[in-house]
Amino acid sequence: LTQTPLPTRCLLYVDTNSHGEFPRESVDTPTTSKHSNNEWGIPDCRTLEPFSTKPVEQLENGGKVTLVGSGPGDPDLLTVKALKLLQDPKALVIVDRLVSQEILDLIQGEVKVARKLPGCADLAQEEIYWWTYQGLQAGKHVIRLKIGDPFVFGRGGEEILMFRQFGVESKVIPVSSF
Repeated sequence: LTQTPLPTRCLLYVDTNSHGEFPRESVDTPTTSKHSNNEWGIPDCRTLEPFSTKPVEQLENGGKVTLVGSGPGDPDLLTVKALKLLQDPKALVIVDRLVSQEILDLIQGEVKVARKLPGCADLAQEEIYWWTYQGLQAGKHVIRLKIGDPFVFGRGGEEILMFRQFGVESKVIPVSSF
């Protein structure tokens, strides 16, 4: 049995609000860690140290998570609360490729788009958790923006449980019901 060395760099998609273009940026990933990394160089998020022993709404450093439903993709159907959150220039917004370009154009903060493509959904989910963990560590307001309603085909419950493992109780902004 031979051990393949872990990659020291991985490609991440980061929006710089350049009209929907998602340039590829290489970022360093830790090569020595007490956590096992997957093939994208991302640690197993279930092994990360929690920021709090009991889930709190906001960490001492200001870090917090809000799970936001974006509805069917039409920006006119966003809730007022969701729109206000997306326009916070200090927020870190984590999305996957299903969120419409019209809604992405409303985001004023940093955007990270997970590589949720056929065949790599589990790796992309780990990417989302890792970015959330890093954002919390940096004291950011992490907004997990999901297409549709976060709890209908959207893994919202699973994500809330992972955020609790990180020591954070996330707020939820559902889609409006018409």
